[in-house]
Formats: sequence, structure tokens, C-alpha cells
Amino acid sequence: MGIFIYPLLLLLLYSGQLYAASELQPPTPSSTSPATTTDSSPAPTQADSPISQTTDNILPLEIVINGTKSGTWLLVEHDGEMYAPADAFEEWRVQLPPDVKSIKLTHFDQPYLPLSAVPGYRFKMDFANQSAELLFSPQVFSATRLTQEKSKKPVTSKVLPSLFLNYDLNYSTSILRDAHTIRDLGLLTEFGASNSLGVITTSHIGRNLTNDDTLGNPRTWVRLETTYTKDFPDRSRTLRLGDTSTREGLWSRNIYFGGVQYGSNFALTPGFVSQPIPALVGVSTAPSSVEMYVNDVLRQVSKVPTGPFAIDNFPLLTGSGDVRMVVRDIFGRETVIEQSFFITTDLLSAGLNDWSIEAGRLRQDIGVASSNYGPKFVSGMWRHGYNNDITLESHAEATSQQRALGLSVVSTLPKQILGKASLAISSEQNQKGAHWLLGLEQQRLRSNVSFQVKGSTVNFRQIGQDNATSPTKLQIAGNWSYSPQNTHSFGLGLASISLFDNTRITTLSGNYSVRVGKHSNLSFTASRAIAGADGTSAGIFLVIPMDNNITVSSSANVHGDQQDFYTSASRNPNHESNFGWRTLAGYQQDRTRAEGGIFFMGRYGRVSSDVSTSSNQTAIRIGASGGLVLVDKHLFPSEQVNQSLAVVEIGGYNNVGIGLGNHVLTHTHTDGIALLPRLLPYQNNAIRLDPNDLPMSAEVDTIELNVVPAWRSVVKVVFPVRGGRGALLTVMFEDGEVAPPGATMKIEGDTQEFYIARRGQAYITGLQPSNHVLLNWNNQQCKIDVTLPPEIPDEISRIGPLLCKGITR
Repeated sequence: MGIFIYPLLLLLLYSGQLYAASELQPPTPSSTSPATTTDSSPAPTQADSPISQTTDNILPLEIVINGTKSGTWLLVEHDGEMYAPADAFEEWRVQLPPDVKSIKLTHFDQPYLPLSAVPGYRFKMDFANQSAELLFSPQVFSATRLTQEKSKKPVTSKVLPSLFLNYDLNYSTSILRDAHTIRDLGLLTEFGASNSLGVITTSHIGRNLTNDDTLGNPRTWVRLETTYTKDFPDRSRTLRLGDTSTREGLWSRNIYFGGVQYGSNFALTPGFVSQPIPALVGVSTAPSSVEMYVNDVLRQVSKVPTGPFAIDNFPLLTGSGDVRMVVRDIFGRETVIEQSFFITTDLLSAGLNDWSIEAGRLRQDIGVASSNYGPKFVSGMWRHGYNNDITLESHAEATSQQRALGLSVVSTLPKQILGKASLAISSEQNQKGAHWLLGLEQQRLRSNVSFQVKGSTVNFRQIGQDNATSPTKLQIAGNWSYSPQNTHSFGLGLASISLFDNTRITTLSGNYSVRVGKHSNLSFTASRAIAGADGTSAGIFLVIPMDNNITVSSSANVHGDQQDFYTSASRNPNHESNFGWRTLAGYQQDRTRAEGGIFFMGRYGRVSSDVSTSSNQTAIRIGASGGLVLVDKHLFPSEQVNQSLAVVEIGGYNNVGIGLGNHVLTHTHTDGIALLPRLLPYQNNAIRLDPNDLPMSAEVDTIELNVVPAWRSVVKVVFPVRGGRGALLTVMFEDGEVAPPGATMKIEGDTQEFYIARRGQAYITGLQPSNHVLLNWNNQQCKIDVTLPPEIPDEISRIGPLLCKGITR
């Protein structure tokens, strides 16, 4: 606007009279102004509009719109109406009808549009301040949308090749009163290797390794799973080769197989939300703050400009409830907007796809046989967010003998109800079958209701299903729970199963829970078989949390003629103590019983010991679990490797605490290296060292570094720490004067520079017992030999004056 300053001053001199500080509806025409041309047709959209000559009044004014300053603009009074340039409406976010007529100024390219075309238009001129206040209806402003900021996918750190071993060893001795003592040793292992190409693992289980004849089965060693996994975080997809399981759908079940699986994996993108997030809408008459209360709890505060707004950076919740938005504008006026919401992970956002394809051979007798693979198969599942209210699902599977195909839909219904429906057909040797499912769910703040009914024809088969076993003819399940207050809740349940042999079992159940005191909880349960069987059971449970992470519980159950009651107490390990214990005493299965155990959770795994005794036997169990990791030519004992890890180096300093955030998880060894577990894959992990564990002479640039490891892989983290001692050196030149301030010094072979201050002194760190120090000044350099005196605790060594030869001032 600066190029218009001088023309505007001239225009003001010829403008006649300006408006007094009063409201104009509409402004009074003026008689003197530069010549302009007018366009009687919609000029913004038509370039060949007719033009005629007239006189207008051009006013440079500071504009305030609905209470917000919007800068200085040139307004034009034409035929008793006020006009503003087209780009002003864009910057003000004001929307005009498409058929608005415009005028064109002779010396300006862009068209001018009438302010009176905006609904709710009011104009107020302030002559003293050369400003004008414009008021528009809030609905004419472009809508503001506060969306969830898309988290950038962090770059995965370089993977360090590694090998790892997980183990879970258990030994038990059972001393029977009238039989032989049984000794059993079991071992569960998992071997793994990871590098930049992915992760490969294989697991095995050994049973009866003591080869005790009384167990009835000989010593066995069975392979469980062997799997290669490759993640593609940039595409949110995962490839698996080997033993794995299919994805479970609404009507289909997951099965173990050996082969290949490829599909989407949203977990590879931290912060990604696959379900629809509701948009909460409102209108603000002026710039406002919006306080959002979800179920009467303040969740967030946002700032919105004038006009309609939509908030879909909704706090991630599930279920349904009510939102109350308090809109408070800059004038202190409040408006309350109430709206209901419904969020569920069963729905996909509009346009989002979730899919998986599998092919291979069905795995049979897993845990019993190492390599028993059945018929070949292929299967696939595809879910699609048709819109935010409807998600479609299809699933197909086939072997050489069987086929199955099904379609499903999940949809929101009125009254915040979620509906589910499936229909599937199958064929096997010319025998066709069908399966169907209907379900309804409603989750509210105080109550939850669910009802599902599904059934099959006698010939319906899924792959991997035993042909000798008929499917369930009809299955009904319903649950209802209600929590009128935070102190108590109750619920009812119904379950019914009908088989093709005319067997039918129907059971009713109920529960009630009430808080006792501040933290204790008392629960009652009861169930009754009302068809197909005869049985009643009832129970009472009391849970009492105590200090020091101790929990005491008691229970009593009655089922037919059998009565059980016991009391237990336990303490779980936490960050303050690695030790835990548990005790139990009571009457179970018509016998007195007592149990006790202790366990230790340490840096290298878990060790436990248990003993139990009853009227007919005493059992002793000892267990240990942990892992070993071979990486970067080091062998580390560790807890079980189930997540990602980091090798941390700290310049040869031992016993330095390393952890995630403020939680120390391990310490460096004598060589200054440690293995840090529990890193989250594909996320930023803030690895921090404890500076209090470093000596005073050690210098570290940062105590926290971020890494993004791949799944079950190892990354390397090096904290640059400078060692040695610090000393205050005084340097003199050959002219007898001290070195000038601003000269620099550094230890030969080191990049760290130090500046000389007043009196020719410089404090230098990283010094060894003998050193060569270089001084640089005015493009000249000298070398000084520095020998440290014996170290005195808590004192800084002062050395000098030292002579610097070869530098002239």
C-alpha cells in the first residue's frame, strides 16, 4: 500500500468533506473525486462488462471488522454506497453472492464490490481516527476448521545388526501324598536376528526336559513359529513370511498358517487415527475462545475468528457422550453450544482402506508338531470407509476343496447406536452353506448396551474348521450395564446357544459393584442356567488397595454343591522396588489350599519362586525369564526383547544412568556402554543420561538425544563427552604483556576452542597430564606445552604465566 501514499494525500485534499463520527446507512454521496468507470454486471466473473463514467469519493481508512482490526484499506463511495476492493473481502474471509455488481477505478486494476451486498452490513465512521467499523452477519465469514495436526512420520534411525535370544525357564516339583514325586522342566525360547532388511524370529518349546516317566509323555522339543517381518512405515504396510495368522473380520476367524501375508498396518504411523472424529460446529460473532467440555470435563481451549467454525481435533475418546462448548468473545459475551458425539474404532474414516492378503498352507497341531501343514489356501480382507458413518467389509477365503465369501457393514444408527450386519456363503463338494450376523451396540456415559445374534446353516464351513464339527445353529448374546454414579454399577447378561443336535443352553447373569470407603470395591455376581442345563452360581469379591503398592482381596463362590473361598495379598514391583510377593490361603475345590511366592524384576529379566500346598500335594516352582543380545561386538544380558533397543555409548564413563525421560532403566558398564530396552518402535524416544553420574571434569553437549528405532531392532546412540581436567591458563607474549582478549586456544588434536579473557587468562577443559596447546591471534599461531600439576579435589588448577613465542602484536 506504500505506493499509494502520495496519491492518497492528494485525493484527501480533493475529497470535499469526510464523514463525521457517526453511523452511516448508507453514506452520503460526495461531489468531487477522481474519475472512475463503473460496471453494472458481475465484474468479478465477466471481463467484458459495460463501463460508464461517474465521480466517486475514495477514502483510505483503518478498518475494524466485528471488533477485529484488519489494516488500512481504500474504500470508495459510489452512488451513495460504500465499496471495497475484491482482495479485501478475501482477506476479511467475507463471502459475497455470485451476482454482485462491481465498479472499476480508472487507476486501479482490481474491481470494487459493494459492502451493502453483505448480509448484516452496518458502517460506522470515526472521523477523528480516520477509521471505520464494519459489522457483518457471522454467517457470511468463511468457516474456520480446527483440525488435528498431522504428525510427520519421523525418519527411522539406522538399524544396528543384532542377534537376540529370549528364554522362559520353569522347573517344578510336585510331591503327592500317595504317589510318586513329579519333576518337570520346561523351556520356551525365541531366537531372533534384525538388520535393515527386517526381523526374523523362530520360537521353540521344550517339555519334560527331565524325562520324568511319571508325566506320561517323553522329552519333546517342538518348533512353534518361524517368521520374517518387514515393515514399510512410509506406506503403513507390513510383509510377513513364515508362520503367522490371518486377520479376523466381522464374521471370519483368524487361523494359523505358513506362507505370506501383506497388508496395511496403521500402527506404523504414530498418532494416526483411523476412526472418524466428529466435527463440533458453531458460530462466533467476534474473535472468541472456545472452551470444550466433554461429559462435563474441560478437555481443551481453542481460539477461533469471527464466523462459523468446526472443531475436529477432538480428544481421542470412544463411545458416545455430550459436548458443551462455551464460546466467549472479546467483549466478554458467552454463548453455550451443546452437541452429542459418537466415536468407535469399528468405523473407518471416509475414504480410508484397511486390507490384508494371505496365501500358504494351514498350520495344524501347533505346539504339538513342529511342521504339520495342511492344505493350500488363499484369503483376503478389505475394509473401506464409505463415509464417516458407514464402513464396508469383504472377506474371501478358499482352498482346493472349500470356498467362503462374505460381506459386512458397520453403520451408525439413530440414538447413537452402532449397527453391524454380515452375510457369508460357503461351498464344499457341492454342499453350500450360509452364515449371518446382526448386532447393535450403544455406549453412553452411564450405560452400555449390546446385543448380537448370529447363526449358520448345517453345511456352512470356514477354512481350517473341522468337518466333523457342525457349526453353531444359533447364538444370542446380550449385555446391559449401568453406572448411575461413580460409586456403584450393575449389569445383566443373556447368553444362548443352539446346536443342530437340538441341544440348547440359555444362561442369565447379573452383577453389582459398589465402592467401599475411598478405594475398596465390593462386587456380587450370580448366574442361572434356565434352559438346557441346571445350575446356579453366586460369588462375592472384595478388593482393598493399600499403601506401598499392596492389594488385598477376598472371594467366596458357590457353584452347585461346591464352595470356594480364599483371601490373597500381593505386591507388584514398581520403580521404587524390584521385589514383589503374593500369598493365598483358603478353601478351593473342596480342599484347603495355601500358596506363596516371591519374584524379582531386574535389568536382566525376572526370577520367581512359588510354593503351594493342599491336602493331597505340595508343589514347588522356580522360574526365570530374560534375554541375551549380541550387537556391535558386545554381548548384553537383558530382559526379554519384545520391543526395540538402543546401544548407548558415553565416552568410557561407567555407572552412568541411562533411561527414557526421567526414568533410569540401566547403567553403563566399565567401557561406558549400556543396552537400553523398552523403546517404542517408529516413534521418537528421548534417551537421557543422568549428568549427576558424570565427574566434574566431563563435558557433555546434551544430556538427551532422540532416536526412532524400527520394530524389535537396535539403534546406536553416542553421547559426545569430553573428558580430562580443567585448568585456568595465563599466557604472555614475548613483549612481556599478557595475551590479548579474543585470542583463541585449543588442545592440539581437539576441535573445541576457548577464548582468552582479561588478564591473558583462559579456562580450558579436556586437558590430560601432558598437552600441546595452540594459541591463535591475528593470523599467527604458537604452540605451548602444558603440564598439569597433581589434582587437588574441589580446586581449579592455575597454570602460568606461560610464554607464547613467535607472535607479534
